[in-house]
Amino acid sequence: NTKRLNFLKSIKFSILIFFLILITFIFFDIPFFKFSKTFDVSIFKFFKNFIDPLSDIFDPFKIILLCLFIIFLNLNMNRIIKNEIKLRTLRSKTGFSSEKIKSSFSLINLICKHFIYSLAGAGILCNLLKYIAGVSRPKYFFNEGYDRINLFNLEHKVNSFPSGHTQAAFTLAILLIIYTNRFTLIILIFAILMGISRIFMSMHFPSDLLFGAYIGSLTPLLIFEYFFKEKINMILKSNKISLLDLGKLLY
Repeated sequence: NTKRLNFLKSIKFSILIFFLILITFIFFDIPFFKFSKTFDVSIFKFFKNFIDPLSDIFDPFKIILLCLFIIFLNLNMNRIIKNEIKLRTLRSKTGFSSEKIKSSFSLINLICKHFIYSLAGAGILCNLLKYIAGVSRPKYFFNEGYDRINLFNLEHKVNSFPSGHTQAAFTLAILLIIYTNRFTLIILIFAILMGISRIFMSMHFPSDLLFGAYIGSLTPLLIFEYFFKEKINMILKSNKISLLDLGKLLY
């Protein structure tokens, strides 16, 4: 169910976000970053030791590889489905009809492809914008005297805007919200904390996070609407399939 996310696609919301990003970039980035440095050391330790490592655990490349592996396994399952004896065994183990088993594997494939396209697409877009904008990372802006903006620059020190970690966190968050339709608040809290951690790691300004979060949220939603929604709804209309059902088949 993506109805509650439709506001992300509106022109008014886009204008509001870009205006907020611009205002934050001009007036609030530097003061807020300096203010973050006044926080107690325990806050820095929390983000460094508990939140920032989540970026490695939920690394987009790892998730894409996992999805590719699942798709590869599905190719083998398609051969099993064509074997009547093995299909009968699968029916007895799961309690599903043949049609539901076939539809479930098709659904798994579509979900994995959606994850791959979204994570890869948002990541490519984010990195392209980093190169174009060439915004200095805070620690290099303050400590090494880099200009705030260095257009069309591939150097890591000046590819702060937008935040790739925040983009990845929100891309994954929106994907999970689309398919689980629960724990929305918890998922968003973790995504926000992963973004904020980048300020405390001296790697990003607030405007970087805002733009990264927007790209990360909008990309999987648009990809779902234009490439996967109709196909997935057709499967779900014919068969009542839950995440638990998909888990049974993968297991």
